[in-house]
Amino acid sequence: MASPNQIPGGKSREVPMRVVVHGLHRTGSKSLRTALHQLGIHNCYHMVDVFANLETDVGLWIRAMQSKFGDADNAKDDKWTRADWDKLLGDSQACVDVPSAFFTIDLAEAYPEAKVVILNRDPEKWYESVKGSVALSMKPTSTMGKLQSLYLATLLPDFRQWTRLVKAIFQYCIPYDHATEKDKAIAWYNESYRRVREAIPADRRLEFSVKDGFRPLCEFLDVPVPTVRDDQTGQVTDAPFPHVNDRASLNLQVSQQNGKNMRRANRALWQHFCEAFTVAALGCAGYYVWKGRSGARFW
Repeated sequence: MASPNQIPGGKSREVPMRVVVHGLHRTGSKSLRTALHQLGIHNCYHMVDVFANLETDVGLWIRAMQSKFGDADNAKDDKWTRADWDKLLGDSQACVDVPSAFFTIDLAEAYPEAKVVILNRDPEKWYESVKGSVALSMKPTSTMGKLQSLYLATLLPDFRQWTRLVKAIFQYCIPYDHATEKDKAIAWYNESYRRVREAIPADRRLEFSVKDGFRPLCEFLDVPVPTVRDDQTGQVTDAPFPHVNDRASLNLQVSQQNGKNMRRANRALWQHFCEAFTVAALGCAGYYVWKGRSGARFW
């Protein structure tokens, strides 16, 4: 397997990596990303960045998974270096959410100057949140959902990249069915946090929840706490911590994106049909012209 350093293109380190977050999907990762941006820490790499760079980033993430975890078809490769990770994260000062959370310990080793935030959520609430949102979009259970995914992957190159990433995540990183194996899911969740706590020294990490607000995060990162002034009293207080991407809003976004993808796929199908019809029509026209010039009968 080729090392990422042998792959043409990719990024290089443009800004320092300041924060590595062990925050799995549905732990408040997007809220923390928003908060870090408010604190001037840009860009905080998140799954939304994967969606924005499907053609370039998916292949690298899959290589990282193969290199770390391996399987019967892909043996474990050399451990990724700082330069390898820069190919993906070179323009980011922080990272949170999956897929980066599958590699928290590796990233902390690659960027020893970065501080580590452990983003906590109650395991039961985490499980239910994933089951009612992310799991449905990553692994549809209904026949209609499966057919829709197949239709989109057939017609849309970027959606094919997404399905490649999802397949790799379940092949290498998530060894259970979230919809039916609750005990395994929660055990995997707890174990991932245990490994990070065991690997990262206490003085380098912050145990954090989005309910804690800005102050402990800012003190840990040594940045000013953002404040707001009450227009009526003039009193200055800590700014409220952002809370975005709740389950309802995420499901709405997924539904809207699915609608856009279906419209794009339908247009692509119509374009393919028109192209095929045009080729067929030109072929028929050419045949009749040739027959006419040769004096042959048309039937």
